[in-house]
Formats: sequence, structure tokens, C-alpha cells
Amino acid sequence: MVQSLLKAIELLELLKKSEDTCSIAQLSSELNIPPSTIHRILKTLCMALYVVKDEKSHEYRLGPALIPLGTSASKHLHLQNIAHEVLKRIATETGEDTFLIIPVEHKGIVLERIDGKRTLKLVEEFGDELYLHYGAIRKAILAFQSDDFIDKYIREVLDKGKSNLKVTPLELREKLKKIRLEGISTSSGDYAKGTFGIGAPIRNSSGQVIASLGVVVAKPKTFSEERVEFLKKIIKLAAQEVSNKMGYF
Repeated sequence: MVQSLLKAIELLELLKKSEDTCSIAQLSSELNIPPSTIHRILKTLCMALYVVKDEKSHEYRLGPALIPLGTSASKHLHLQNIAHEVLKRIATETGEDTFLIIPVEHKGIVLERIDGKRTLKLVEEFGDELYLHYGAIRKAILAFQSDDFIDKYIREVLDKGKSNLKVTPLELREKLKKIRLEGISTSSGDYAKGTFGIGAPIRNSSGQVIASLGVVVAKPKTFSEERVEFLKKIIKLAAQEVSNKMGYF
């Protein structure tokens, strides 16, 4: 029984790392477990919606039942506890939706979202993930990764055409350079038309960028440069505050 549980955990970990769906044959090969055993484990996990099956391709991916588990676990994360009140204050002060995002390999996952009074219901929720060059808040993480990480990111994501957001490696590198110089990131309509994002990096005690926070706002015709600068100042100070509480000075 314990062995079956360990195999199920290994399978879930493999699906988590995969950027696409996986077949039984792939999972069997990677885990060195017979296909019949993989099928039995998947069947059980699918019943609980921890895994879902694509009926067209007959391949598998992580399912929605894992999100509540992640929500429960994330309540105990030190970073989220520290950032929560800051995000609430930004939402109240600006009226905009605020987000806390953490990196997982080449993607950024929404760890927390707090709605402002001008909330955008169509923008991301908890657990949503996108590649790190999507949107200002995620780019605020990518910009401060090592050169080796960024080189690998460009090879494995941009060069292989894994995203729908069309940007050249040169354009991305120039954008990331600008973010590093200014300490703040902005974007317009990267993945949601008519929106504008502002993000800033969060560092831990050793100076490593471990997350980012920011806002995503509707961009009406009256959206002024003064409003942009106001939001940039608030977001930058907020990220510095969370970083300081994480031990970075």
C-alpha cells in the first residue's frame, strides 16, 4: 500500500514538471513502472480529479482538485503571510486587483490575488500559471534571474515556440535589461487585451528574487501617465517592504 502511494506521488511530481500532457507510455518510461500499474494509479487519481484525461489525445495532466490542496498549504507559507496585508493595502489604496506570483521553473504561478473595487473578473485567479515573459508581474521575476537561466529560457520557450506571445529574443532581452535598470516592470495587453500591468520583484534575505507583486488594471482612454507613475511608485515601495520583511536590506 505504501509503495503504491509512493508511486502515485512520483507520478504527480512528473506531471507537475511536464509542460504538456503525458501519455501512459511516457510516464511508464520515465518512472520505470509497468504501464498497467501506471494505468491503475491514473484511474484512481482521475476519480479524485487529481489528474484529468484528455479524451482526444488520451493523455494526462494535473487536475483541479489539487488547487484547494495548494490553497490550504499556501496559507502557511511565510512569504504569503508577509505579503497578504501589503496586497490588501494596495488594493484598497489604488482600487486595483493585486497579485503575488511565484516562479516554478519557466512559469509564474498566482499565489494570491486580492480584488480592488475596479476588479477585472477575467484576469487570473489563484493557481493560474503562464510563462515568465507574459505580463509585467512575471517579467519582474524573469528579469532578475541569472544569464544562464535567461539563455536557457529563450532556448526552451521562445525558440521552441511554446508560447503564443510573439516576442523575439532580442526584444525580450532589451525589455529585461530595462526592468533591471529601473527596478519596475510594465506591460500592455500581453495576455488580456485592454489591460496594463505593473510589477516589481521580491527578494529574500540573500538577495535572490523569489517572487513578485503588482497590479493589473483596465486601460481606459483616460489612463494617464501620471496614473502610471503613481502606481509604479506604490508597487515598487510595496515590493521593497515585503523584501525587507523577508530579511533583505
